[in-house]
Amino acid sequence: MSTKMVKWLSGSLIAVGAFIVGCSDSSSSDPIAKADEGVYKKNEVKQMWARINERGSIASYFDSLSKEDNAPIIGVTTRSNVRCVAPALKMDENTRYLDELESLFDEGEQVEGVCGKALKLNEGQVAPLGVNLIDSMSVGTVEFWFRPNADFFDKKARTLLGNDGARIHFFYKAGELFFQKNHHNEHFFVKGKASLKTDDWNLIAGQWGDGYMSLWLNGELVGYWKHDKGYAPAQRAIPFENLIVIGYKSSCCMEGPGQNEAMTTSGSFDQFRISNNTRYALPDSLIAEKSTEEKKDTPVEEPEKKKEERVCKASALKMDDKTLYLDELESEYESGTLVDGVCGKAISLKDGENIQTGINLIDPMAAGTVEFWFRPGKDFGQKSARTLLGNDGARVHFFVKNGQLIFQKNHADIHYFVNGDVELKKDWNLIAGQWGDGYMSLWVNGEMIASEAHEEGYQPSDRYANENLVVIGYKSWCCMEGPGQHSSMTTSGDFDQLRISTVPRYEVKVEVKNVEEDEQKAQPKEDVKDSVVIIIPIKEDKDTAAVKVETPVADTTESK
Repeated sequence: MSTKMVKWLSGSLIAVGAFIVGCSDSSSSDPIAKADEGVYKKNEVKQMWARINERGSIASYFDSLSKEDNAPIIGVTTRSNVRCVAPALKMDENTRYLDELESLFDEGEQVEGVCGKALKLNEGQVAPLGVNLIDSMSVGTVEFWFRPNADFFDKKARTLLGNDGARIHFFYKAGELFFQKNHHNEHFFVKGKASLKTDDWNLIAGQWGDGYMSLWLNGELVGYWKHDKGYAPAQRAIPFENLIVIGYKSSCCMEGPGQNEAMTTSGSFDQFRISNNTRYALPDSLIAEKSTEEKKDTPVEEPEKKKEERVCKASALKMDDKTLYLDELESEYESGTLVDGVCGKAISLKDGENIQTGINLIDPMAAGTVEFWFRPGKDFGQKSARTLLGNDGARVHFFVKNGQLIFQKNHADIHYFVNGDVELKKDWNLIAGQWGDGYMSLWVNGEMIASEAHEEGYQPSDRYANENLVVIGYKSWCCMEGPGQHSSMTTSGDFDQLRISTVPRYEVKVEVKNVEEDEQKAQPKEDVKDSVVIIIPIKEDKDTAAVKVETPVADTTESK
């Protein structure tokens, strides 16, 4: 995977929610920034934590910077890793994000790491990573390397890394290591006694999806808790609440483990990796025992040895190098119910229920495809118009009205849309809208139902915050004058696998008419044997123009 620059923008990240595909673009063993090999840079600044603390949260601080167009540019670095021996983390097919932490951040210094360079932060220094965890993950592992500074243990509590809502968060307190994975108004965590090596690197990991939530230090189990929930991002429309940050944690959202004050860190960090599988296996001898965190007297039920496989249909959407976002829609949202989907679980919404996906389409896209699976509810057709998904300015929006499916792609004061007759199956329907190939087109189950010549790309709205946020199940009355919809809409049905790509996924086949055949069909029934050419002079200013007109002469000869 090549070096990327991730720039903070109003409301989100360029790469917000889009996990980096788990494969390398290059098989080269050369490290990134080879010219800087052996050169270790340093920034001694440490003012960020105080400013964040003054603002009250990480999210509000970076949101403010974005609006001022004064936010930092962050280099995200990965390498193919072939030169780094175990136990260095590798990128494989289950890797969704790997940051080697070799960039020079606004604060901190570069030091020798587990694999190449690492990032050292002194007390009070902060490093925001270039990943905003807005995608739901039913199974996952978060890992990173950490080496404490000499003063790390001087304070009772130290943060390591995580996001402001503590949806993913690691910290150390009074000899114990903690791993949090919060959900809406629910604080889940595991902890355990941990002896961090002070003169060497420690591999810290938290995982979920095997029936437990567990915490690991250098490959050894620290703590585990029976747990059947996946990762669910914060959905409070706070742009940077799911942002992963190293070095500072506000006082928010740590009531569960009993930490009520903000924390700083002190130490070196290397190789931050997120995977869509469990990397560590719980010992069989422990699974049947009472959990180390179990508060109840009842024994822990032994789970099935073979965990339930995530079933995906052959037609399920896949993540590839053209995928900008892929949301499996498996979170436990404030509204809706999880049901069996095209791939794993899907979200089922009743009339009046809706969810925010966390995807904020704030970047222009010259070409693109928006796809999702939809299965109508029993009462879906009982209203004249039903929304499916889109953003409030209808910059991207799908809805059904009077037996037609409509795909909008608005621009400022211009309403582009295509529509076509559709009869949705009672089973799953793959709906897609795309642009960038000279057309704007609409597709259902791989068949094109509408297209128009169209040269415009996608342009986000810049009128107010979160207008480009993709919402499923509700659309206000705004911005639908073009297709003739003037009232708000709800939905009813099941949704799965929302994928947004940077290319058109479907080929628009345009029928080319045979002009000669059409002209012959337009001729009189009589055979045409000859024609008369008439030159008609036309006065045009002082010059004379000649127009050539061919008049067919009918054959009056009687046929034999």
